Amino acid sequence: MSFHRFPLSRPPASHALKRAKVANYVVQSCYDVDTRDHEDHTFSGIMFDMKCKDDLPLEYIEIHKVWVRGYLGPMTVWVTPNTFKGKRGKIREWKLVHKAKHKRSMQDLSPLEIKPCLRLRAGESIGIYIHSGLEGDMGIVYNNRRSRVTHEDPHMCIMPGLAHISDEPFSCNGFWGGGAWRYDREFVGRMTYGVKWMLWNPVQGVHGKFPKMFKQMVYTILMCHRRKESTLNKLPGVVLYYIFNMLPWDWAGQEDIKARITKFERNTRDTSHSYRRRFMNLSSDEEKCNDDDDDDDDEDYVDMDEDDGSSY
Repeated sequence: MSFHRFPLSRPPASHALKRAKVANYVVQSCYDVDTRDHEDHTFSGIMFDMKCKDDLPLEYIEIHKVWVRGYLGPMTVWVTPNTFKGKRGKIREWKLVHKAKHKRSMQDLSPLEIKPCLRLRAGESIGIYIHSGLEGDMGIVYNNRRSRVTHEDPHMCIMPGLAHISDEPFSCNGFWGGGAWRYDREFVGRMTYGVKWMLWNPVQGVHGKFPKMFKQMVYTILMCHRRKESTLNKLPGVVLYYIFNMLPWDWAGQEDIKARITKFERNTRDTSHSYRRRFMNLSSDEEKCNDDDDDDDDEDYVDMDEDDGSSY
């Protein structure tokens, strides 16, 4: 339903055409999201993709911190536009956003502050590479891949990726001399990020991003406004538009969001190893950085006294 079907009761004043398009605060909501932690492996690095979703009316998300645990030491965080695929050995394709030495923290997650903050607009994605320059195989903790996505919420999703078993960033030479990259691995840790929301406006590209319940509320009030016997009819239509503009996106409720949450849970369920291989879809160029044997030299567990017999 388009808004030209709801004519305003009087022509809008010039200032009425200047409703804000986005919230005037920097970030309204801050979130800490933790990925699952099975303590599968430790080694030097993890590389993965992160996407800002576009099915809610958000303008962008800002990533402030990445949290990891392990022996840590000299830590760096790198980012690249769109995806890490095809770039894992190409340092010029990456931007350094964190470099510092961190104390050992095997039990608690340690924050790596991102400066400047990473800003992802709706629909955009980036590749993230977290690396420890500490010698040995205890730099950071990460998981075996267990599902289609590592983490998903209404704002963003974190995808599985690759582990790195070299204390030199982007190196193709592994700790034991072979290939340095291991497939089907997941980031273990936490992301701290904020969200900046769009404000409602009677524009198809904006109105359409709001939840179904919000849109139904707008239509219902505008239909009441057209009825002469309605109290709302006494208000100029631009006043209603200003009211809608100032309401948060979930003002009418979040019942229609619950179905999406159920979908997120399905996406993080276990999947078969063969499916995980197909989903990774690595290019032939990336294969050149690895030896043919994928027996996983990163099989050092956090708990060195237990071996659960997992297949790698």
